[in-house]
Amino acid sequence: MRYLLLTLSILCFSPLSFAQSHNLADKAQFEAFIEKYKSQTLGPELGEKFPEFEYRNLQGEVIYSDDLTDKLVVINSWFVGCTGCKQEEENLRKLTQELSGDKKIVFLSFAMSSPQRIERYFSKGGDFGYQTATVERKWIESTFLVTVSPTHFIVKDGVLVEKITLPIANEQTLDWYKNRILSFTE
Repeated sequence: MRYLLLTLSILCFSPLSFAQSHNLADKAQFEAFIEKYKSQTLGPELGEKFPEFEYRNLQGEVIYSDDLTDKLVVINSWFVGCTGCKQEEENLRKLTQELSGDKKIVFLSFAMSSPQRIERYFSKGGDFGYQTATVERKWIESTFLVTVSPTHFIVKDGVLVEKITLPIANEQTLDWYKNRILSFTE
C-alpha cells in the first residue's frame, strides 16, 4: 500500500514540479514537457481500437461506445477529491463551452466516485461540460489500465489517437489540448 501511495504521489505531483522547474513559455521545453507525460501515460496503445464500453450517465441515459464510432470522443477519467482534477475544471469548462457547437465531438467523463458524491460536488461548483458517469475504479484500471487521475483519451472512429495523464491546468496546456482535439476533426 505504501508503494502504491508513493507511486501515485510521484505521478500526481511530478508534472507540477517539472512545470515549476522549466520555462514552459519556451516552446521546445513545453513540447518536451507534454511528450514526457504522454510517454508515461498508461492505457491502450495509440492506433489501437479503444476498449468498448457502456455506461449510464448521471441523467440516466445509457451511452454505448458503438454508437460513437463516427464521433470524436474526448474522455476524462477522474474522481472527486483529485487535486489535479480540481485544477483543470475551469479549463475543461472553457474547452467544452468553446467546442459545444461541434456535434461531431462528444465529451465523456468516467468518474470513480459515487453518483451522490459527484452530484454534491457539481452542486457546489457546477460540472465541466462532460457527460459524466460514475464507474468503478477496478473497471477503469482493468479496462483502460488507468491508475492515475486525471487521464485524458481522444478516440476517433473507435481508435485511440491521443492519451495523456496530466491536468489541463494552465492556458498553455489547454491550448495544446484544444489544438490536439481540433486536429482530429479536420
